[in-house]
Amino acid sequence: MRVLAAHQGRLFAGNGYWEDQPGWWDGSPGAQILVLDRPGGIWAVDHDFDARLPDGRRRHLAVSALRSVAFRTSALRQPVPILLASTWDLTGTRSVFMRDAATGQWSESALAHSPPTKDFLPQIRCFGQHRDAVTGADLASAGDSGGIFRAAFDNGSLRWDPVPELAFAALNIPPMPGIGDRLRVGAFAEANGVLYASIGQQIYQRGDGPTPSWRLLYTNPRQHVTETGLRGMTAVAASGGREMLLAVAEGYQARIVRIDPADGSETTELDLDGFLNRAWGTKVSFVIAAYNDMAPAGGALLLGLEAFIPPRAPRPPGHTVLDVVHGLEAGAWYLIRDKAGRYRLRQIEVEFPRLGHSLVSVRAILASPFPGDGAVYFAGYDANYTPIHNSAWITRAATSVALAE
Repeated sequence: MRVLAAHQGRLFAGNGYWEDQPGWWDGSPGAQILVLDRPGGIWAVDHDFDARLPDGRRRHLAVSALRSVAFRTSALRQPVPILLASTWDLTGTRSVFMRDAATGQWSESALAHSPPTKDFLPQIRCFGQHRDAVTGADLASAGDSGGIFRAAFDNGSLRWDPVPELAFAALNIPPMPGIGDRLRVGAFAEANGVLYASIGQQIYQRGDGPTPSWRLLYTNPRQHVTETGLRGMTAVAASGGREMLLAVAEGYQARIVRIDPADGSETTELDLDGFLNRAWGTKVSFVIAAYNDMAPAGGALLLGLEAFIPPRAPRPPGHTVLDVVHGLEAGAWYLIRDKAGRYRLRQIEVEFPRLGHSLVSVRAILASPFPGDGAVYFAGYDANYTPIHNSAWITRAATSVALAE
């Protein structure tokens, strides 16, 4: 289970079938978007990406991005909410799927196409929303593996510009360890009324206006082997009513950095390796945190987590370490960041059929969209290039439990 989103008072989730090994009895499904109408209700399939390739395989392998956006114009009495989704499309096509707020029907807008490679499937990884400070227009952005695409509200729906607002080919981005030609937008964030995008190990800032522009704000000065670079970029409050950018530099020697949008200067808020080493009494290697975003809940920020422990490092008592998956710590942990920038570590203690306590990673976190619910939803699993079946999970906890010391 890869992504969660709140939309029109309901909870939506997107799954994926990467590395899935189905049995003859349950076929070979494609990616799906699920919906929950109320706490304690039954999850239902809202949309099934059921297109097939000529060889019979499902075309859409996973839901790669999911976000609710709302558009306002002077002609509208109320904002129009639109749920956006994208997928891992095995043909290499990147499309945005949009859910009509009135009918619940999904429509598709194809934005780009490039052939998949052996090690990478081109994809839209994230969506952003921003009101242009110059034109006053509400805009949506799609973070593609080739650039950033923009959409404007038009006649009740979104009109996507087929020409990217920012193309990676024009940036002359230097080589980044581990990323190679798998560059993608990791996240969008709006801070102090300005839109930012993390691309690999860099952050770019949008210049608003009829002819928008993007400029480089920040480059991670301590780069190590990674797959994405900067993950989960989020705006956080700072002194003087300003906002800073918070992001996770994933990979080896992972850390959480706070970046000042005024000048691009950085502060390391948390040495993730050192923090986990002390907490678990071992030595971690590759660490991922905030797969897609950082979730606000109860005045704190929650960050999903996955970490690996190398073969020669101690196996912490009570931990499940999967040596057949490169020393993966399989306990489903997450970080809690309070308003003062202090971090705590928590584990999801739930047992699921087939998985037991080996929930692996917390990929998505979301505060409940249901009025009066007072809960937090968690979702996850990461196959990590290892065949698995029926591993997607979602669980919930009261906010007081999720944030407990």
